[in-house]
Amino acid sequence: MIPALTIWLFKKYGRPFLNKHNITFSRVMVPVKKLSVTILFLAISSLAFAQEQTLNYNVLHSGNTVGHMKLEQVKDGDDTFLKIASDVKMRFVFSIQVNIQEDSHYRNGKLLCSHVSRKVNGKQKADKLTKANGDSYQLTDDGKISSINQKQISNNLTMMYLQEPVGLSQIYSDNFQQFVQVKQVESHTYRINLPDGNYNFYTYTNGICSKVDIHHSLYTIQIQLV
Repeated sequence: MIPALTIWLFKKYGRPFLNKHNITFSRVMVPVKKLSVTILFLAISSLAFAQEQTLNYNVLHSGNTVGHMKLEQVKDGDDTFLKIASDVKMRFVFSIQVNIQEDSHYRNGKLLCSHVSRKVNGKQKADKLTKANGDSYQLTDDGKISSINQKQISNNLTMMYLQEPVGLSQIYSDNFQQFVQVKQVESHTYRINLPDGNYNFYTYTNGICSKVDIHHSLYTIQIQLV
């Protein structure tokens, strides 16, 4: 309908205008074609230099879906941006809703900064920032500033979802702001022991994390790739 209307309008108004001003159809189309080629080239270039990947997960407790988690990765030249957003709602004695957002920025394989924000029932419970600062990292935990004597952090727990930690013995936890041990317990399955006594199992399929078993002192939940 729209293409037919466009052709009719050109025949009725466009062609008489061109004829009146001695403008040939080819003179009009050449710049239009050049503009189209330019727009197409910019679009292809944008896709070539900025690559995006999205992973969606369900959060399960006792076999029931209690939330969702989404991971986004954007690669733009030497920069890699990671973002995790999760929303979980469970009921124990009372209803509890947890919203977590984690952001990471890498450049040439080095973590430049990461941020962890956790809210429980709408109230801020954690606000942590890790930022590269020369040959060390500055740590901010709810306004309190400290540092870690580490020249480069190459992998954090967010990266665990995107690539299997083959050969790694430790990895950086943005939440605890320290390195934690990585131990392979089965083929494509790894255990992470956390400083608070809890632990997680990460299972991989084709190099991507397909399941995480979270063992907390109060509960056990699973994060499963959709």
